[in-house]
Amino acid sequence: MGDDARNVADRQRLTRRGLLAVAATGAVAGCQSIGGLSDDTDEQISVYELPDLDRESIPSPIVARSVPVDIAPSHLTAARERVDALLGELPTPMGPDDIPNGYVRERLTDSASDATDALDDARTARTELEALTALGEARERARYAAAGWAMADDGLSVDGLRGEHGEIVSNAHAFWDEHTYRGTDPVRAALVHARIEDAFDRLAQMDGPRTHDDGALLTVAEWGETVESARVDLDDARHLDSQFTESLPADAGTVEDALTSGAETLLADVRSRRSQLPPEPTPEEWGVAENLVADLRRSIERGPATVEDASGPASAVVDATGRLARSRALEQIEERIDVGEITGVESADELRALRTTAYDALDAALEASSDAALARTVVSDVSWEVTNADWRLARFDRDVRPDRLDDIVEGYVLATAVARAVPPACDQTIDALN
Repeated sequence: MGDDARNVADRQRLTRRGLLAVAATGAVAGCQSIGGLSDDTDEQISVYELPDLDRESIPSPIVARSVPVDIAPSHLTAARERVDALLGELPTPMGPDDIPNGYVRERLTDSASDATDALDDARTARTELEALTALGEARERARYAAAGWAMADDGLSVDGLRGEHGEIVSNAHAFWDEHTYRGTDPVRAALVHARIEDAFDRLAQMDGPRTHDDGALLTVAEWGETVESARVDLDDARHLDSQFTESLPADAGTVEDALTSGAETLLADVRSRRSQLPPEPTPEEWGVAENLVADLRRSIERGPATVEDASGPASAVVDATGRLARSRALEQIEERIDVGEITGVESADELRALRTTAYDALDAALEASSDAALARTVVSDVSWEVTNADWRLARFDRDVRPDRLDDIVEGYVLATAVARAVPPACDQTIDALN
């Protein structure tokens, strides 16, 4: 494994095994079992043999997301200052005299706490894009709390927030009307413009929240979060566009035609592969193999069929690359199923080997791909499978039947197969764009 995967796999704080060791000492002293261990131990895998993981130290996702353009420190600083200003509007601590309704008060305080946690996440982010995303979440949660308090303290109404939201949407449409797909390298341009397209698409389709069942105050809080979310999307899209434009030579032209034709070529292959997908598995009892085929089928079928269905040509390129990697992965999985290689595990050693293989495959995909930034976009997405598998694995505090590890096995095997398919999928995308 490399820096992106192996290091995070080994980084831990207080682990499950450490907690169990303490529990074991007490159990021996009291002549009791640990954590309700089953007495049917012959058919189970000992919890002490499983990989020793601390859920809080597992990155999400394992491979950090990034975008191939610099995000200005001043932009990140402005986002932090925005969070601090919103949180600064709240009474600290917020008590019954401020918000008499305990449930409503708890919602606001929890939201403020979420904002603070997201600020911490931004400080420890592995990439600028991760920091930007965390700060966006912090702004949204802080605005929820601040809007709710402003309604209680100063009568803030939904009408005022609805007007603010409409103004942001109007500004976003004006920004989009002037947006051009400038670039010199179509791959790099696709990765940056895809982020801008997706932000505008979210903003343009964003509806205001419905009236909250728990009263007007929380309705206002929900509206506040919606407004801030729209503002985050617009702020970040403008910044990425500006930073990318500044990074280009003055005579850089447009790559829109290259993105559009490349996306059409890639999506045509996706449609062809979709028409040849294997049928949905039909056995009464599904195992690892059946679930893997079904999951990959669904992920290939989801997404735009044409460029017009996507947020834009850049997003279509990125989406198609990921789906082509999954299509190639499904071909690998089917071949392995045919020779009986895809099954559950019977021992902790087998599970550990699958986990190590998955981490190694993620690293290898980043190293072997001809465009590291494009590969990272796809690898980061599929690395969520490893994150989720690790989270499930970290929950076990007692001996476990092998079949209860099936969903964990599926995550590692799926991530391995897709990661191995990333380099050829990236090559196909580069060829289509060039």
